[in-house]
Amino acid sequence: MSPIKTILDCDPGSDDAVAVMLAALSPAIDLLGITVVNGNRILPKTLENALRVVQFLGQDIPVFAGAETALVSGLIKSRKPDLPRVTRNDSHGDYLQLPEATIKPQPVRAAQWLVETLMASDGDISIAAVGPLTNIALALRLEPKIESKIKQLVIMGGGVAGSNASASAEFNFYADPESAKIVLDTTIPTMILPLDATWRACITLDQCTDLRAIGTPWADYTADLVELRVRGLQVNDLSAHNSELRHTPGTVSSTLLYRYENDMAPVHDAMAVAYLIDPAVVTEYIEANVDIDIAGGIADGRLVVDLHNTKKGAAPINANVAVNSDGQRFYELISRTFAADGAR
Repeated sequence: MSPIKTILDCDPGSDDAVAVMLAALSPAIDLLGITVVNGNRILPKTLENALRVVQFLGQDIPVFAGAETALVSGLIKSRKPDLPRVTRNDSHGDYLQLPEATIKPQPVRAAQWLVETLMASDGDISIAAVGPLTNIALALRLEPKIESKIKQLVIMGGGVAGSNASASAEFNFYADPESAKIVLDTTIPTMILPLDATWRACITLDQCTDLRAIGTPWADYTADLVELRVRGLQVNDLSAHNSELRHTPGTVSSTLLYRYENDMAPVHDAMAVAYLIDPAVVTEYIEANVDIDIAGGIADGRLVVDLHNTKKGAAPINANVAVNSDGQRFYELISRTFAADGAR
């Protein structure tokens, strides 16, 4: 089988760094380029971090600077006065602990490159989007025809029962809800990996020890990043905030809340790349009509999933939404990929 032609849109970020390494090192992925967006940190920092990871890998992967601000929400200062630069897990920091980049981004901006690359393609390019969706929304506004040129869009974003940027919203969608709505209002085949699924694919401290035993730089660095994320979660003691799940056995809701233990951490963004490589990492998903709340109130930026498809006659099913995942399969995919020497 030919490698999957892939564009990675990201905002590094520790979990983005693992996603970049997974996409670059997997023989199942042909990584055409990396587009970078404002998100976990401001664009100059996320761009520098993306360049640092590519330089660390020693691969010739083009990196493109994207949007520096959200489309609309940043214009309304009263709307998101407490927009976090990171979520509860303050494990990103400003810069990844890698050598400062000496390589440079491409001269073309991300949205323009997305349009040019997709329009020149045979409709065989997939996109893994693991930050705010500003770059993709801008590209759709520049050239709506790219909608039919994207083979598959895998988004890490949103939450059905989960949230981390507000009481109701996940960070990537909360940071730029208008862009998320623009993207999800298309007919692009889309798989959304919300917090409900990514939290079920944590990497443990014991698995970090196993990663170090592999002996490659990428396995070692992934262990460093996961351990950093675990420490960030321990400081916030998320285990004290978990709700007990009550459900009727056999219903979809039985899968929608995660339980957190103090010796593990999710690597949310890497799940999007893992899904492209091996869709079986998602063990349960919902075919649903989805939308994004952009009203500016308490649910601003929330992923709204019509779990029961009550609007089936009036609104089309426009996305698959993952609600469960195979954490062991996810870890084994990462460890197997990072055992490689990195040569491509």
